[in-house]
Amino acid sequence: MPPPAHIVLATYGEQNRTALRKILEPLSPVCLNAASIAAVADAIENEAGLVIITEEVLADKRTASLLGACLNTQPNWSDLPIIVLMRDCRRFASCIALLNETAHSRSVLLLELPLKREVLSSVARTALQNRQRQYVLRDALNQLKASNQTLENFSHTAAHELRNPLGVLKNSFDLLERTTLTPRQTKFVEMGQRTAGSMNQTLNALLDYGKVRSQSAQAFTPIEMTAVVSDALSGIQTLIFERHAVISQCDLPAVQCNYQLLDQIVSILNNNAIVHNDADIPQVNVSAHPQPNHRILFSVSDNGAGIPENAQGDIFEMFNRAGKNRTDGSGIGLALCRRVVEQHQGNISVRSAAGKGCKFSFDLASAHSATTQ
Repeated sequence: MPPPAHIVLATYGEQNRTALRKILEPLSPVCLNAASIAAVADAIENEAGLVIITEEVLADKRTASLLGACLNTQPNWSDLPIIVLMRDCRRFASCIALLNETAHSRSVLLLELPLKREVLSSVARTALQNRQRQYVLRDALNQLKASNQTLENFSHTAAHELRNPLGVLKNSFDLLERTTLTPRQTKFVEMGQRTAGSMNQTLNALLDYGKVRSQSAQAFTPIEMTAVVSDALSGIQTLIFERHAVISQCDLPAVQCNYQLLDQIVSILNNNAIVHNDADIPQVNVSAHPQPNHRILFSVSDNGAGIPENAQGDIFEMFNRAGKNRTDGSGIGLALCRRVVEQHQGNISVRSAAGKGCKFSFDLASAHSATTQ
């Protein structure tokens, strides 16, 4: 149940305060008086439903900047409505400064006095209703987050607990393989070994997926991307040799990241570019392009069969297999890539067309961003 959406009223004049309270109190169970921007800021932190300010409270651009900074600290679900009441637009410059300072300018409404009672009442009522919807959204997001966390904890625990019995099964099949078997028995043993190996791969991927969120941004350090690519390719060297794949790369800049997590992304994307490639000689290119705000866009391109457009929308979802060899892999690799990139405050995407290869791109913070902040 959303909390009561109280109104924060910031005005210096007693006459204004009395008149406005008469209009606003029927709309809200609580109507607070705040005589300064600092008091308004404190009220905002206590889940206000609506802030109404008369223009004299915005004494200058500095106070407008303070209020704007306060609004910018709101959580993602919050978009607190602000109504500024102006008379003769004497503080118009300060009002514009407030609009410029806050990322929530769409929720700041400027109204000129004198104003009809029913107009202010209607505007305030609509603002409070919108605020209540935000609280409902917040509660739904919290419930969804808790539900997702419960599911992740379950999958991590299940994956961990299944590793021991799976190991027993795998060892049993290995022992059977060393005995004298009929061709039919040999076939069943080989099938069991393949299934156990696939299950083990899936369990390991689930465990890796669950570990990503535990990594803190404080653990991110400047990393040479060239070194990451080199180590990642060393891990799939056997696959590269067997498929006669050619991997090329341009000069790759340093980034601010977690080395182990970044190594997983590069390994998965290059492995997929080779495994899901029906060309005689798979060709993979790793490139980098500077972006605004000290970000670097990395791309892994291949000359494979590509991914149909209707299959690209869900490719980063868990257990989705969109490649040609749909039975290969755990179906968790690209979901893991997305989680790692999001952990680094980035985005990952794919561009592809049937028969024209794939280009996976993701952005990371430049190593220089840590020194410029």
